[in-house]
Amino acid sequence: MIIPMKKYSFLVYHQDYDDFLKDVRNLGVVHLIEKHGDVPEEIRKEYQLINRVNEAISVLEKRDVGLKEVDTPVKGRDAFNNICDMQERLEQNNHSLTNIQKEIDELLPWGDVSRDMFKKLDDNGIMIRFFIARSSKFDPGWEQDYPIEVINQTGSNVYFVAVLKKHEEIALPAEEFSFPERSLSELERMKNDLIQENGQIGDELNELASTAIPGLKRYRDELIQHAEYRKVKHFTDVEAEERLMILEGWVPEDKTGRLNRYLNESAAVYFTEDAKPGDKVPVLLKNKGFSNNFELLGELYSLPKYGELDLTPFFAPFYALFFGFCLGDAGYGILLTTVAIIAGLKARKEIRAVARLIIYLGLATILFGLIGGTFFGINLYNTNLPVYSSLQDYFEDEGTDINNLLFNLSLILGGIQITFGLVLRAINEIIQFGWKTALGTIGWIVMIFGLATIFMLNKAAGIDMETLRPALYAVLIVSGLLILLLNNLKRNIFMNLGLGLWNSYNMVTGLIGDILSYIRLFALGISSAILGFVFNSLAVSMSGDIPVLSVIFMILILVFGHSINLFMSGLGSFVHPLRLTFVEFYKNAGFSGGGKQYNPFRKHI
Repeated sequence: MIIPMKKYSFLVYHQDYDDFLKDVRNLGVVHLIEKHGDVPEEIRKEYQLINRVNEAISVLEKRDVGLKEVDTPVKGRDAFNNICDMQERLEQNNHSLTNIQKEIDELLPWGDVSRDMFKKLDDNGIMIRFFIARSSKFDPGWEQDYPIEVINQTGSNVYFVAVLKKHEEIALPAEEFSFPERSLSELERMKNDLIQENGQIGDELNELASTAIPGLKRYRDELIQHAEYRKVKHFTDVEAEERLMILEGWVPEDKTGRLNRYLNESAAVYFTEDAKPGDKVPVLLKNKGFSNNFELLGELYSLPKYGELDLTPFFAPFYALFFGFCLGDAGYGILLTTVAIIAGLKARKEIRAVARLIIYLGLATILFGLIGGTFFGINLYNTNLPVYSSLQDYFEDEGTDINNLLFNLSLILGGIQITFGLVLRAINEIIQFGWKTALGTIGWIVMIFGLATIFMLNKAAGIDMETLRPALYAVLIVSGLLILLLNNLKRNIFMNLGLGLWNSYNMVTGLIGDILSYIRLFALGISSAILGFVFNSLAVSMSGDIPVLSVIFMILILVFGHSINLFMSGLGSFVHPLRLTFVEFYKNAGFSGGGKQYNPFRKHI
């Protein structure tokens, strides 16, 4: 759910304003309203510096060397300057290494030729010129006709020299090569020196990574606090000849108590009001229990707009089921759940939130693995396990199998989620715009539920369609009126008719395509099971007959194969339910999104 917000307007005497801002920052509950356009250039530069410090922290954290205790804490500013210097040196060294390697590659075919030799020969009136010719154009007869010697030959080029007297010319269809000032041995030495220097810089970065990260984070928080303070001052309105400071912000209703107690004891004057249509209100989600773990998935797409439904608790159970459907292997589900439980016990807070989500996804995978009868690629319906052998016999008697049932189940789940999305759209429209705008959506709900009920009565209860015909006409007439003529009572009937016809076309074609999209659940589940079966078959067929080695080889194939399958299938199981959620479900639920995250003015250190 979205926490309701209250708008606060503060009026503070200019001499008390700095103390007031520090107190509000310490409370950390007010999301300040940004006004007066863009922030000044000097504040933007502070935020750019904050981003650079964050990048420096990321550089050290990626080295993953662990923290160690030090007697004197490393100052964040000094550590940041050192990292910037080392990063610049690394960049320069890597650029030089690229150029040196290019020169080395050019000289390798010629070998290590000394520049001193050129000078001695030149003093004696002899000149050596270096040529490169394509193998297809080089004529071996040249060695008889000209004073040349082949030095090296690769697949495509021939490298040769011409020994000439000074000012003597030679004309050959070849490219002349100019030797660089540095020899191959000099370049190799320079390359090794740069590599050694980069290694030393790496050691220095490792040392900083083990000691400086806390100081860097504190320095970053100091910068953030200072930049936010200056930004707040910039967004403050000044009235009454710069004696009265006016500031506005949003506060969650459940956090107004502490703020009100402070304000009642201070010299500040304040006013509160509820959000009005058109206000840019920040969004703070607060879901409990199961749904809370899925907020991070919803935030990957967009936060809901203030005033509309938070769809997190409504898509959460579907997403878990869809993930389990796609992965569909009880063995993989047990593995995911076990790893997530262990990670949740030992990891930091951010990772624990992800671990709790994976636990639910793992449990859903176990459920669908048991339904589909797959355990690490083993088809349980082909075993002698009592329940599965009985079910297999039943399916054969009915002329079907578990795959056919799962295919139908994917379509049924899709229809349920899409219909549920339409119900949420109607609720959303009523909440935001009133019931008069929701009648068109209600008409579609009446039609879908009505036709589904009539179909079930005909197929399941055996009531013939002649008896159900009056009910069918009633459903079509009521839903048709709502969809075509009464879809929005705030518009005239002719506009409703035109828009109703257009929306009907889009709805019918869209619903068919949306429901068919859910076949991907079945397809991914089948592909995961087949790949698991293939790796099991490979492990058995390729293990050989050597007593001990065959078992080891079989285990290696199984571990490697199922690791690949778990990674690939897990990635698909994560992405495709997200697509079904953000495209099919969000669209039919009328989700608009675009909410801005609640970010209070608070103390960072």
